[in-house]
Amino acid sequence: MNIGIFTRRPSSWASSALIRAFRSLGHRVIPLRFRDVVAFIDRDRLKVFVKGMDLISEVAAVVVRPFGRVSLDQAVLRLDLLYALHEHGISVFNEPMAIEKCVDKFRALYTLKLHGIPVPRTLVAERSSLALRSLDMIKSRHIVVKPMFGSRGHGATRVKISDREVLWEIARSLAFTRHTIYLQEYIEHGGADIRVFVLGDKVLAAMYRKAPSSSWKTNIARGGRPERIERLEPEIEEIAIKAASILGCEIAGVDLVREGESVFVLEVNSQPGWHGLQSVCPDIDIALEIAKYVVEHTRK
Repeated sequence: MNIGIFTRRPSSWASSALIRAFRSLGHRVIPLRFRDVVAFIDRDRLKVFVKGMDLISEVAAVVVRPFGRVSLDQAVLRLDLLYALHEHGISVFNEPMAIEKCVDKFRALYTLKLHGIPVPRTLVAERSSLALRSLDMIKSRHIVVKPMFGSRGHGATRVKISDREVLWEIARSLAFTRHTIYLQEYIEHGGADIRVFVLGDKVLAAMYRKAPSSSWKTNIARGGRPERIERLEPEIEEIAIKAASILGCEIAGVDLVREGESVFVLEVNSQPGWHGLQSVCPDIDIALEIAKYVVEHTRK
């Protein structure tokens, strides 16, 4: 079976691990980059070429790694291409609808809330004056300002809600540069959150991500320290699996935080990394488990 992996760098840790895993199962792996794609609507059908190879004819499945920094045009085209491949019988992991939902933090959160999943209070607006006048609805000592589209904690800033001058400058700058103002309550998590790796309808592994002493951010890419969770609480396991399912993710990194007796979903990542998780779960070959799942659930 020919399996494509859309990745910016085939030599990156996660991509190389996936390539190794698929090859160990006897499958041919074709590393792909979106910037190498040429899509052609011919008289008979759509053709999607990468270096002269028509993906629709040649591959059975594709696995999508993170897009990285892209323009809106590029993001829309890449999703369009994934939809086209999916609609032409290619199995896409995760399906483009799941990626589209998860990459947009607001859409992901309100979809989860619609289905009863607890999420942080979040305020979104285009006008800085409206955003600042509405702040008291958040009811939190600190506000986290986030980009609507982003990952690994980049661009997120924590500000005291009482520091209105700083918040005003941030909100005004975002509005001036035509960005949305995305404000979220800061959940007092004690310096640790939970990453649950969901594969299909099961939890493959989970860990605490503990923030370094110099930061409130727990992201592994930002210096967070992983610590394996040997036995996940049933409530958290159920919420994580349900959150991934609601957004259509077969492969997902679900980030949760506990505050007292309450559990909140912060984010569902449809293109999760697992380097930190793998480092504390040496008995689980995460890439191999993903590869097995993809092969088993490929449509042709």
